[in-house]
Amino acid sequence: MTTDYLILGGGLAGCVVATRLKEYNPTATVTLIEAGPNAHGHEWMIEPMGTFKLHLSDFEYNYLTVPQKQYNGRRVFITGGKQLSGSSSVNYAMWTRGGRDDYDLWSKIVQDDKWSYEGLLPYFRRTETHHIESVDPRQHGSDGPIHTTASARKYPLKDLIWDAFLSTGLGATKDANGGNPLGVAPYTENWRDGKRQPSGKAYGLKGVDVVTNTFVRRIILEGNVAVGAELIDGRVIRANKEVILSCGSIRSPQLLLLSGIGPKEELAKHGIEQLVDSPDVGANFNDHTCLTLFYKVKDPELSRVAGAAGWTDPSYLRGIPADVVVTANADKEKLKEALIKDGHPNVDDSHPHLAPTRGHIEILPIYAPTEAPHTNLNVPFDGTCMTVGVLNLLPTSRGSVTLASTDPTADPLIDPNYYATETDRVISRQGVRLALQALESSAGRQIVDEEFLPPGTGKQLTQQSTDEEIDDRMTRFAATWFHPTGSCSMGKVVDTNLKVKGIENLRVVDASVMPCPIGAHYQVATYAIAEQAADIITKGQ
Repeated sequence: MTTDYLILGGGLAGCVVATRLKEYNPTATVTLIEAGPNAHGHEWMIEPMGTFKLHLSDFEYNYLTVPQKQYNGRRVFITGGKQLSGSSSVNYAMWTRGGRDDYDLWSKIVQDDKWSYEGLLPYFRRTETHHIESVDPRQHGSDGPIHTTASARKYPLKDLIWDAFLSTGLGATKDANGGNPLGVAPYTENWRDGKRQPSGKAYGLKGVDVVTNTFVRRIILEGNVAVGAELIDGRVIRANKEVILSCGSIRSPQLLLLSGIGPKEELAKHGIEQLVDSPDVGANFNDHTCLTLFYKVKDPELSRVAGAAGWTDPSYLRGIPADVVVTANADKEKLKEALIKDGHPNVDDSHPHLAPTRGHIEILPIYAPTEAPHTNLNVPFDGTCMTVGVLNLLPTSRGSVTLASTDPTADPLIDPNYYATETDRVISRQGVRLALQALESSAGRQIVDEEFLPPGTGKQLTQQSTDEEIDDRMTRFAATWFHPTGSCSMGKVVDTNLKVKGIENLRVVDASVMPCPIGAHYQVATYAIAEQAADIITKGQ
């Protein structure tokens, strides 16, 4: 079989770039290979509440990290969509862009303005149809495939939640997706009329030859030119123009390594001949850590919003039960001390991590026990429990993705190296304290009663808890919010046109190319990467 563009991986980015390449090149043939099924019509994918059933199902890759040193050897559950449209078919559909400074740092690292905030803004706008009237229209699109809006659901605790977090000194912001997310903002989502918008369904894949339930064994190189791929069943598909790798931050580096592209020492462990020396494949891997706190609500009759008996308003079923997102900057002086302790060179006020507009911390209150099934907590899903997720959005810890075997269907070795730096510990401690400050405020005390304590935990966390007590809770119970990136980093593995260095006709188009973390949930950034990639490829750059 021969095609013009061969796209390996039918996740969020793969579906976007496949659709756009066919749209921009109508006479070209485009073939998309996806390891999982097309489950767009499955009830769990369509309805927001189905999201809670997807973890540990066959529709996701259900990975465990290698034992994490800073977590007392604990292995952490991490996942992503294993189906057409990838994680856009299984995520919580939270729509956050991140801050201008995050993208400007990216462009500075790679020395290419097209990856700055302004460089990506046309692609943010091209992706979305934004249904919030009170925002700057220059920041948002009006005719894109993905419909986004602020949650219109009026949960009983909404006003108290806002008051609790505003009492910490944070300001209110109308639009966390306009370049500066700092403050207390409406929860923005991309459920459309209460239904999911998987990337492949929203973009359409019109004219694209889609092959599902098929793993790729390797990318085929002739000399330093990518000419196609071998599938696990032995079939070979050749590409007349380009091979585009879009398997995500865990599977993309795995497939490069299986194809002989990577560090010689790592390939030799598995008897793979090195065809291209690319020492940074799988390196620079990072992920957003999260500590989720679980609370008994004070007045179940007031706040019962997440159980069969509590769905008093049909709109509650039309999205994840949340209505506010909080983004905050960490303390500059404590960050500076931590960066110096971690050995960063030239730490002065100009260090990018110290910019007062960076959003280091996200706090996400959700009126349901979102992560409880993975924490061994016996928490009822009846509206008597709410969760507060505290995320470190800009981690400095770096890990790796390496091979466990030469079997392309096997899970690779995933080592995010969580909580390895003092900087990450400082950010997480401050995030937890900020959440506790809100919950211990006058408004917060009207919301929650007491914490559902994880097994073996002696007492609740409070603002008076020591750093050691917060670290202990993180070490034993912190998890991921499923935002891995960096493993095929731009400037190292790929150039600024997304071409794999040292190889012709091979690109990587997915979240793995981000050279630094972005203070956001990554679907917005990944849509923009894919949109810009389609332009770059069509222009022959």
